[in-house]
Amino acid sequence: MVMKNIPLLLNHCSELLAQWIDETAPLRGADKIKQQYFQERRYLGSKDRRLIGDLYYDIIRNLRLYEWQIQKNISTDTDHVPSDLLVVHAYQRHFPDKVQNIIFNIEDGISHYFTHYRYKDQLPQYPPIRWSIPDVLWDRIHVHYTEEEIELCLAEMNKPATVHLRTNTMKISPSELQHSCKDLSLQSGNISPDALRMDKRSNLNQHSMYRRGMFEFQDESSQLVAFVCNPKKDDVVIDLCAGAGGKTLHLASLRSDSGTLVATDRYPKRLKELARRAKRAGLQHISLISFDEMLPRFVEKADILLIDAPCSGSGVYGRHPDKKWELSKEKLQNYLRIQHDILNDYAKLVKPGGFLVYATCSIIPDENEKQVETFLSQHPEFALYSVYKDLSAYGIQISHDNSSKMLSILPQHFLSEGFFISKMIKK
Repeated sequence: MVMKNIPLLLNHCSELLAQWIDETAPLRGADKIKQQYFQERRYLGSKDRRLIGDLYYDIIRNLRLYEWQIQKNISTDTDHVPSDLLVVHAYQRHFPDKVQNIIFNIEDGISHYFTHYRYKDQLPQYPPIRWSIPDVLWDRIHVHYTEEEIELCLAEMNKPATVHLRTNTMKISPSELQHSCKDLSLQSGNISPDALRMDKRSNLNQHSMYRRGMFEFQDESSQLVAFVCNPKKDDVVIDLCAGAGGKTLHLASLRSDSGTLVATDRYPKRLKELARRAKRAGLQHISLISFDEMLPRFVEKADILLIDAPCSGSGVYGRHPDKKWELSKEKLQNYLRIQHDILNDYAKLVKPGGFLVYATCSIIPDENEKQVETFLSQHPEFALYSVYKDLSAYGIQISHDNSSKMLSILPQHFLSEGFFISKMIKK
């Protein structure tokens, strides 16, 4: 079959990719750039958008490998490979049988590279290039995990992310939601009792069940944080780095929107999205408070303090592949400093007998176990508490080596994001 519209779609993909590569562009973030691009080109159909988007994210995900393969194959004038060539390379890699069927009616960068370039399947020995990750990530993980763990982790991270939903159990059960959304082919989660999954990506923002607050978008690994917090009805719970509020909403639903639940964030704009989501979910007892008010108002008041700390985000590079190219040694050191300071400055919010839950969406031990170990060495009033006790209370059984009492999830463990969760009790 002769495919006539592929050249046009590849040009769209190249234009989209060029906008992401352009560091001077006012709009940053692969998702936002793609969203705006498609909003300005509503004439593109859903299948066209899917092909463009799939290639776009594939190139971002494998950027370092693709640039190496291309530069091994042909000489380029600059260190950076042109977006036209990256798109042709990716298309030839994934659709080798369709390359000969494409007709070009005009001469441009895409047609030029299709004529003069052929993909060669070459793999480098150097792991960071082979797996398309920054050196700083490799340097921090290869000394901690086994070679097999790293291979499985990075392979899973380089796959397109699937859709994970969290059922709003205040309104509906997972089985009822699954039955009510037969059009979505939902499957039960792998670890979270509130989770449902769908392999086929789809825009569910306009789905009637979503607009009625029956579910939220939240990765399964992330859902475990609220279960580890295990809030009781009358507990004072503080979510210190709430962001858009995914974990805050889950904490509220676990105790049927009762008790005192305070959410705050260093960046107040994020809390506006939390307020919108809480309204859609039917939650009325979440207090949004300025970050600067926390220390004077809540010293030794919290039964549970959740610190979902700012971090490298290395556990979610599968879902947000552009974020890995933002990581540098300097940025990682800044995250480590912020994590250390937040733990030290805000641990005083926890009352005696209360709990501090520290979590990150990172797979880098320096941000996780080592950060907790340092904190405990400086704060003898806290002791490590097993996260597995609270998970078991919700029927969640994880066959990790739980001798450390902390939970470190790699993407291959449950086909979910990488995540770290720890829990400490104040004596």
